[in-house]
Amino acid sequence: MRTLITLIYKDILRFLNDKPALVMTFVVPTLLILIFGNIFSGGSGSRGKIPILFVNQSSSPVAKMIETKLDSSENLRLIKNYFDDELQKEISFDEPLARTKVEKGNYSAALILPEDFFSDTSKSVKFRILYDPKNEIESSLIQGSLQQMIMSQIPKVFPLLLQRQFTAQLDTAEFNKFRKGMSKTIATTFKYNPDSVYNSMDPKRLEASLILDDTSSIASGGENILKGIIKFDNQQVVGENIKSPGVTRTVGGWAMMFLLFSIVGASISLFEEKQEGSLKRLLCSPIPRSQILWSKYIYTILLGFIQLSVMFIFSWAVYDVDIFSNLFNLILMIFFSAASAVSFGMIITAHSKSLNQANGIATLLILVMSALGGAWFPITFLPEWMQFLAKFTITYWSVEGFLQVLWRQAPFSEIVLHLSVLSSIAVFINWYAIYKFKKGNII
Repeated sequence: MRTLITLIYKDILRFLNDKPALVMTFVVPTLLILIFGNIFSGGSGSRGKIPILFVNQSSSPVAKMIETKLDSSENLRLIKNYFDDELQKEISFDEPLARTKVEKGNYSAALILPEDFFSDTSKSVKFRILYDPKNEIESSLIQGSLQQMIMSQIPKVFPLLLQRQFTAQLDTAEFNKFRKGMSKTIATTFKYNPDSVYNSMDPKRLEASLILDDTSSIASGGENILKGIIKFDNQQVVGENIKSPGVTRTVGGWAMMFLLFSIVGASISLFEEKQEGSLKRLLCSPIPRSQILWSKYIYTILLGFIQLSVMFIFSWAVYDVDIFSNLFNLILMIFFSAASAVSFGMIITAHSKSLNQANGIATLLILVMSALGGAWFPITFLPEWMQFLAKFTITYWSVEGFLQVLWRQAPFSEIVLHLSVLSSIAVFINWYAIYKFKKGNII
């Protein structure tokens, strides 16, 4: 029995000394649980709000009531103004600018309350939703939240709309006669003053009281009645003609995740060459160390470029993803994404002391970057502090860049920022990796 305990203790010590095993066993699951938990926990405080543009062109108090209700939404954050650098002041968004912002991918949706949203003669209320379904889950959440919040408020308007429906069918004299008859019946039945009941049915008084009513008094079955008098004009402004929207939206994220795994494997092959002895033979030759590193760097870039190209060609051949309409920009994104991925692999290799350690650290960082950077799900589902961290990952800038190229067919000017960030990552991280290589024990 003592021998058995000693052997178990030996295995425990080996496990505790194996840092990659510790990372994969405890750190990776913990971080992924943290990320997924913030998304699917259901708590409004833990999950970030999705920003959408809001344009209110109506002066109706009903529009103000809807705006106030949406401001308290747990899932959405209304963006109503922007700062004009020339005028040095905040200006409200208008519909053309909101449409442009959604088309360019700055925001996923815009809610427009048009001028005829609810006029003095309206027999229905009108909403216009401009949306970009770059992610199906996010788009469904936005539209579902908007319609739920709006439908919870519209029952307040129902008496006024019903009265206007009567007015449209009757002339003024007949409608007033109807009001008097209805007032008399209500007053007799419920012992009210007929004049008070008659005045309470005045359309202007009904509209003025809308913003003062309590939403808790709305009947739960009112939504089914109201669907006929609520008009949602949903307009998809991006990707309407794309043949395979689902694959087009997601191929960039998955391609980047597998690219990172491949590139890290190629980069840390220096450890294998060291174990095999081939690295020692190279160091004994008159080849400068810098050329050994540059050859490894160029090889891994070529490998990454070819891998991404094959993935996109496969998605075109099998799922008819359009990769040729914006081919030049796609090639640029592939090259700079591969270069930044190589820099990630080189920095992992430079800071690791063994092959196992490099594999453990790389797996942890790749999975976390994929989850944070938008390769698996929209980053708008994450808390705001995680959304901030996401912008420091390679996957975020690559996924957003591929969306611009494939989903929006964006021109070069729209991906300059993405290319600049990825190239900066490649240059500075590789410079630091080379510096660490010269001082480390690998070369």
